Amino acid sequence: METRQGNVWGQSHAGYKRTTNEDRFLIHCLPGSQAVVLSVADGMGGEAGGEIAAQIVIDAIEQSQIARHATEQDMTRILEQAGKQIMQKAEEKPGLMDMGTTATVALVHDKTAYWSHVGDSRLYRFRTGFLEQISTDHTFVEDLVAEGALSREEADRHPLRNMLDQCVGCPNLKAESGRFALMPGDRLMLCSDGLTRHLSDRHIQTALESGIPRQTVEVLIDQALRAGGKDNVTVIIMDIGA
Repeated sequence: METRQGNVWGQSHAGYKRTTNEDRFLIHCLPGSQAVVLSVADGMGGEAGGEIAAQIVIDAIEQSQIARHATEQDMTRILEQAGKQIMQKAEEKPGLMDMGTTATVALVHDKTAYWSHVGDSRLYRFRTGFLEQISTDHTFVEDLVAEGALSREEADRHPLRNMLDQCVGCPNLKAESGRFALMPGDRLMLCSDGLTRHLSDRHIQTALESGIPRQTVEVLIDQALRAGGKDNVTVIIMDIGA
């Protein structure tokens, strides 16, 4: 999927170990403006629950009539509303009781990104050769790192490193949100953990140093598949122009 001028591209692959793809993504240009909404959701749950939960989030964002002057608080409210829809849907069908999804959403306009995030999909900014992870993984292991109980190296090898303690559809949802300034030449990347479980930040940074968004997305997904492709993998890259 590509928007005008080819400055943003998103792509998803089921990987080699999963029979279905529970990732969903969105690239939505707001009518009558230069604003763009980007989102990645990585679903989880029994039966078809993961893909249903992820699609509910993406639909909620796309149908929310976001205005170009919206803020990170507006992004969070959309995720909270989607969470209520997911829990209601789960109550209607017992097989979907444990479904939920990660969600990372960013509204880009006027050289500012307004974002909200739940789970372990990620939002990155790449600027002048430096890769910065903007979002924080909402996992039990990340909590241990923050408390000083685990080192980063230990966390990366921990068997429970992908166990979430927050999701859209989980009770007591508490999203992380914020905003940051953008400069011409910046790159934004949103991705599911199917990318980051296989590729280090160093490998991702190297890939982001060249290519138009479509080429770079394809390179990153190909590298994740070559490294094992154990999970669905989704990547969106947006280049910020002058």
